[in-house]
Amino acid sequence: MKLDVCFRPAEVQGMDLQETLCIVLDIFRATTCMTTGMKNGCKAIIPVLSLEDARQAAQEQDEPVLLAGERQSLRLEGCELGNSPFDYAAEVVDGRVVVATTSNGTVAIKATDGAYRTLIGSFLNASAVCEEAAQAGKDVLVVCAGTDGLFSLEDSLCAGLLLQRLAQLQPEAELTDAARAAMMLYAGAEACLLETAVVSRNGQRLQDLNRMEDVRRCFEIDAVPVVPEYRDGVITCIGNH
Repeated sequence: MKLDVCFRPAEVQGMDLQETLCIVLDIFRATTCMTTGMKNGCKAIIPVLSLEDARQAAQEQDEPVLLAGERQSLRLEGCELGNSPFDYAAEVVDGRVVVATTSNGTVAIKATDGAYRTLIGSFLNASAVCEEAAQAGKDVLVVCAGTDGLFSLEDSLCAGLLLQRLAQLQPEAELTDAARAAMMLYAGAEACLLETAVVSRNGQRLQDLNRMEDVRRCFEIDAVPVVPEYRDGVITCIGNH
């Protein structure tokens, strides 16, 4: 079993993922929202790359859906939901299908098409997603969404936490240099995680938008014991397929 990380979705291109379980991270805030939504009873989330794709996917559903759209941390016009975990409250998403497009998260999820499995990870479900991944007995690749194609601090910190947990669950696993680097990054920031998050590019942007409650929520470790899975173009909660 090998543990690895891609810090940007572009690094996934050309990789043979047929025997690899992927865990996708977009801490600020797509995968945090998806995990929150599944915990609050969301029936399914369909990730797409553009608002046009979202509207087309919505028309193809047999029931009314909620549109979730975000660019540069702001909700897109015409969408019921933005990219805040507080948008995915139970009274809004329970029993509903959401079609979502975000700046970075949905791009990273779609980049894993063809993988053995793709799980949706976050700080919120760190232990749950690691336990599910370890049970598969496959190589694990953590895929960070990054920001506009670049490295993002918050995703890489979470990658370090997950790889640390996975290494504890699978002591014989082989660690790549990238995996070790992510683990070292997390270990160095563990004692001041939230303070580190705030100085990241996206953390500063959210702070400027008065969304510090989102930042704090996104860094709550093991608050949500659910594991969303992306399969055949749709995200559902494991156990609800």
